[in-house]
Amino acid sequence: MSDHHRLHARETMWVLLRQLVANGTSIVLTTHYLEEAETLADRAAVLAKGRLVALGSVNEVRALVARKRICCLTSLSPTQIENWSEVQDVSRAGKQLHITVTDAEAVVRRLLEEDQDLQELEVSRAGLAEAFTEITREAAK
Repeated sequence: MSDHHRLHARETMWVLLRQLVANGTSIVLTTHYLEEAETLADRAAVLAKGRLVALGSVNEVRALVARKRICCLTSLSPTQIENWSEVQDVSRAGKQLHITVTDAEAVVRRLLEEDQDLQELEVSRAGLAEAFTEITREAAK
């Protein structure tokens, strides 16, 4: 089966699942594809080593982690930012910097102070995949 046919089959399955849910059917979906869970699920359960470590709506599970992601064009290098106390990770994707943070407001203020030419600033909360990673990492400790 080609990649195109696999993608079409998955999209068809999603449409069918949404129709079933709209008609009042409850569905339990187990998946390692967190983008599917984020797109399809009303509620999510996170298991780590056979233990339930989080349960709630997708938004509630995402809210369990304080992390947010900042994307921007900046003249600052990743090494200049990575040691800021609120910063958990910094990576570059082309010209854009991706910064994972615990306190987005503090990092945005500092970025604006240190780079007067900061552009294309975007702040978003952690996705379900990032929440899953952090929750299961904490549960493993």
